[in-house]
Amino acid sequence: MATRPYKTSNYLNDPQDKAAYLNEVLESGDFNEFLSALNNIAETSEINPVITIENPNFIRLNAFLHDLGLKLLVKSLNEPNV
Repeated sequence: MATRPYKTSNYLNDPQDKAAYLNEVLESGDFNEFLSALNNIAETSEINPVITIENPNFIRLNAFLHDLGLKLLVKSLNEPNV
C-alpha cells in the first residue's frame, strides 16, 4: 500500500480548527513554528501570508488573520478558562 506524506493543511477545515492550531503553536513559544503554521493555513486558502522570518510584520499578520476569519487575542495568564 502506498503512503502519502502528512500535510497539516488537509486537516484545517474551518476557522475553529485553524484558531486551535495557531493557539497550540503559540503555546510553544517558537516564532519560526508560528510562521510555519501560518504557511500551513495559507495552503488552505487563496491568501498569501507574505510574512516571513526575515520580514515579520504585525499589520500584515493581523490582515492575514482577518482574511481567514481569525483575530489575534491577548489574554491574561491568570484569567480562568471558561
